[in-house]
Amino acid sequence: MKLFRRRRVEPLADGRAPEVERNGRRRPSLRRLLSALLLVGALAVLTRPGKQVARVVARWIDGRVERFSEPESGTYARVLAPVLGRLYRRVADEAAAELAARGLIRRPTIVDLGCGPGDLVVAISRRIRDARIIGLDLSPSMLLWAGRHATTDGRLKFVVGDAADLPFGDASVDLVVSTLSLHHWAEPADVFAEIARVLRTGGVALVYDLDLLTLGSSQMAEVAREAGLEPGDITRERVGGGLITRLFVRFRLDGLAEE
Repeated sequence: MKLFRRRRVEPLADGRAPEVERNGRRRPSLRRLLSALLLVGALAVLTRPGKQVARVVARWIDGRVERFSEPESGTYARVLAPVLGRLYRRVADEAAAELAARGLIRRPTIVDLGCGPGDLVVAISRRIRDARIIGLDLSPSMLLWAGRHATTDGRLKFVVGDAADLPFGDASVDLVVSTLSLHHWAEPADVFAEIARVLRTGGVALVYDLDLLTLGSSQMAEVAREAGLEPGDITRERVGGGLITRLFVRFRLDGLAEE
């Protein structure tokens, strides 16, 4: 499979050559970095001995791909988010199925933590048409992209906010989702404590992250303790599907009954 493709260097309108780095090479594109990340992930899945090395390389690549201010946020929205479309569709399907199984399908309140350009919010809204969905992100630049999907009736809304200090009342949310955000949380325990606070009894949180970048089961058990939860309250689950979705894991937290 060809993961990298050479592109012709077209001259500009005035005949000048496009900018190159000082050594004469063009800067590597986000597409190439993403292809490298997918290749590393595939090697880690297929070869157990290479998983530790793959994890180190994946973290290095992630630090260069996921940047959330302009101009990087624009590149993320135009290039990386569409590549993750299959993941977003799967998450939206699972979110709808979870709410239906819990009898929460009518006018549920849903929060997407680290919503980025809002693609997941849109995918969920297409499956649960009367849901109230709030996308929350720390990056105002990302929310400029997400704001294109906001509705005047407030059904789809995007706000700047910190996942460790959610602007929602106690027991006010039916579903919390998050994709590719967990490994950026400075204090995961603070975020999970906030998620537990805002979830209604019977609600659920589904947090998806790259297996190569995120916490293991024992680490998450410690996070749960620090969040004031039982170690088994947050479960780590594999994600099925195609190549991209198989690179992810899902953490599940059920809304706790009020004491």
